[in-house]
Amino acid sequence: MSEYIVAIELGSSKIVGIAGYRDENGMLVVSAIENENATNIIKRGCVQNVDEVFSCIKRIKMKLENRLAPAKIVKTYVGVGGVSVSAEEKVTNRSFHEDSIIKQAHVQKLKDECRAMLPTTIDTLDIVSTGYIIDGRAERIATGVTGTTIEAHYKAITAKPVLKRNIDRCIIERLKLPIAGYITSALATADVVLSKDERMLGCMLVDFGAETTTVSIYKNDALVLLETLPMGGRNITRDIMSLNLVSSEAEHLKIASGKAKGFKSENNVRLKFEGDNMVEIDLAKLTSVVEARSEEIIANVEEQIKRSGLESKDLTAGVVVVGGAAKLSGWIDLLEERLVGLKVRVGALRKDIQAVEKERSQINDYMQAVGLLYAAKEDCTKTPLQEKPVEPEKPVVIEEEEEEEIVITVEKEKQESKPKKGNIFTNWFDKFGRIIEEGENDE
Repeated sequence: MSEYIVAIELGSSKIVGIAGYRDENGMLVVSAIENENATNIIKRGCVQNVDEVFSCIKRIKMKLENRLAPAKIVKTYVGVGGVSVSAEEKVTNRSFHEDSIIKQAHVQKLKDECRAMLPTTIDTLDIVSTGYIIDGRAERIATGVTGTTIEAHYKAITAKPVLKRNIDRCIIERLKLPIAGYITSALATADVVLSKDERMLGCMLVDFGAETTTVSIYKNDALVLLETLPMGGRNITRDIMSLNLVSSEAEHLKIASGKAKGFKSENNVRLKFEGDNMVEIDLAKLTSVVEARSEEIIANVEEQIKRSGLESKDLTAGVVVVGGAAKLSGWIDLLEERLVGLKVRVGALRKDIQAVEKERSQINDYMQAVGLLYAAKEDCTKTPLQEKPVEPEKPVVIEEEEEEEIVITVEKEKQESKPKKGNIFTNWFDKFGRIIEEGENDE
């Protein structure tokens, strides 16, 4: 394989670089995943430290190219998300003089009109169709349907300009790497985790991350709500720090012993952290702190169902959870307990996505990055052309005809240097002339 798709996910806990390709059957194959720690340099999806993020992405690019060699990365897709991203309902309509067949050009014009309605002070990331009303009839797809009036409903996905501006500073200006396109991370994740049937029946996707929790609600195969809450797993870590622990100790304790539900104890546990200090923690107190913050986050997640205009009974396919913070012990159980009547499951990638052997075991830990790769279309690498080897100079060979000519010439010169032979009378006169000449010289 010589050409790959490449994408960068800017998470609040880590930056992920991912590369892959589509095989002859159109199936996505993940070839390489690399990541760098992004703690404190990306806040709730927005780049805070341009220099640090640039350095992380540069290292990721080098590591990916080492694994994809000899291919070189010439551009990349970038995922965008966080509290800056929001979805707004927009409606555009059009009338025809007579009953007409609605064409793709009509639909595209409605979409362009929706984009023009948005203020220029914000960046438009995507315009997502949520359905059409044609002559009073609800239609999921408009192309090919006949009618005299059409009303198009969209979700306009927007973000504050600083979100893309800081990404451009890191990747385009510093790294000199073109961006092939921006992809809304929440939508891309839904594409690789939720099935069409789940979106048709109605479901909620909860991405519980380090600093944010993103909620996406679908019904009738259309996006109903997209909201990012400014709270995540790191809020729980900060609460644990109130037990006289530093950030690293609190994070370790949360992972090792934190439980969002179902653990009560009066016993103490002694845990040794960095240095020689012993820290004694009451597990009952720890559970109380973790559970209180988890319930607050879950209450905000539940509120999004009401904001969508739906009820729990409308989400027949239940709730799907992804994100690293969701690994907290008991968090899934607590979510199911609070969302009465909804079944909750942990998200898994769709079956038509494969990975090379090295990445197969960890691919489900990078669903958001895989979603970006799945949504991307263009190849992002080029394989340099191999240089042609320099041919050694051919030795000069003298042809036989030239040799013969030279020999003949030499022989001719030798022949010319020999005295010419004459008859007897010529030789006698020559000898007589030399005698007379010698006598004159003697006189």
